[in-house]
Order: sequence, then C-alpha cells, then structure tokens
Amino acid sequence: MAFARVSALVIAVLAAGVLRAATPVELWPARVQALDADKLKSQLGVIDAAMATLPETARPAAQFQKVFLQMLSGVPQGTWRVELEKHAQRAGGAASQALSEVAKVWLARVQMQDLDAALRRYYRFNVRFPDTLSAVMKDVPASLQNDPWGQPWMYQLKAPAGFPKQKDQRYQLGTSRFPQLAPFAEAIRKRTPPSVTWQITSRAIGGSTALEFRAPNSPAPLAILQPGGTVGGFVLVFIGNLWALMAAQDQLFAIAF
Repeated sequence: MAFARVSALVIAVLAAGVLRAATPVELWPARVQALDADKLKSQLGVIDAAMATLPETARPAAQFQKVFLQMLSGVPQGTWRVELEKHAQRAGGAASQALSEVAKVWLARVQMQDLDAALRRYYRFNVRFPDTLSAVMKDVPASLQNDPWGQPWMYQLKAPAGFPKQKDQRYQLGTSRFPQLAPFAEAIRKRTPPSVTWQITSRAIGGSTALEFRAPNSPAPLAILQPGGTVGGFVLVFIGNLWALMAAQDQLFAIAF
C-alpha cells in the first residue's frame, strides 16, 4: 500500500514536470545545438505545446524555431525547406519583418548550396569555375536567379592560398547584403551564439511598452526601443510579459527582464 502511494507520488511529480510550460528563454535559447532524433522530437513537441500560450504575434517565431532546430540537427531539406521559404516571404509589422530577415539568411545559404551544385557541374566539364554566374544560370530555377532579397548574387573567382595564378579553381559566393555569408554547412558547424550583458528595464512611452537597454554599470542607456528597433546589431522583435524576443543575423533568442 505504501509502495502504491509512493509510486503515485512519483508519477504525479513526473507528470508535473512534463506538463510544466516552457519559458520563452527555453523556447528560444541563445545557445542552440544540434539534437539527436529523440531530443529533437521532444523539443518540437515542447514548442507545439507552448504555441497556444504564446501571443499570436509571437507564434510565427515559434514555428520558425522548429525549422531552425531541424536545420541544425541535420534533418533533410525536404522536411523544412518549404516552411523556410514561407518565413522568408513574411510581410507585416516589426516582428514579421525581423523574422523574414533571419529566414532569408538561411534561405540564402540553402540556395547557395544549389548554386554550388551547378558550379561544380560546370567545373567537371571545364576543369575551372566560370568567370561569372551567368554561365550556369540557364541550369538553375528562376527562384535562384537572384538572392532572397531580390538582388544579384555576389560571385567572384578566388585563387587558393599560395597559388595566385590558379584563380579559377576557387570561388566566393554571397548575397548583396552579406557578400561573405558563411555557407550552410559552415554556419551549422561554427555557430557563434549571441552574447549580451544588457540591463533591461520596461518603460511606457506614448501608451506603448518600450525597453531601455543599458550596458552594465552605465549611467546612460544604449537605446530605448520598441519592436523593430536595434541595439548592438540585434533587432527587438517582440515584447512579452517580463521577456522579449530578439533577432541576431541568423537566429532568434529570448531575454528575460
């Protein structure tokens, strides 16, 4: 009988742990790593469970986080590429615009892989890379003719280190906005998580909420922002109840205040 009561208590404690709602900082941590299949499935479930508790304007960011986790965890493109493209095309307010910018960075990396495949096919027949991208554009879909911002791709030949005369044996590809954008695989392998040490205070301005950002022990604020504003290269995406969502170049992360 005692054993039954103890077992029931353990089950209740475990259930409480499972049912505990994830915090925004847990949904959008600054340090995100690849997950194995079981952990990925679990975390995607956590995000789905939290979706109903999030403000409507923050839900697309949670949906993007699922795509982001799948990309980092090596899930095949066919599973998440369409969703990534949808996020890149978002339009609307500050939250949608910031999310779209992050998604476009990753979509650019995915499209750069497609262009790399076309360039390598050219190389197999010519034992050199072309002088311009126009040489392979007839072999790629219309969606790859320009980068996700609708601008021409930045392409140039680049000689291997120490071999200046072999300039047609390497190339550099990027976007107009980010000419030296790290390729997809490298961006996954060498992630640099955002590092912030702000002191953050909520303020009311004109009937709306704003956040004041200060450096530690600084007498003057770095910035006073509403969604869409930037501080230290990061965009304020959304202000919640004692938390906010920020966007770095290629990820979202939540902060508490």
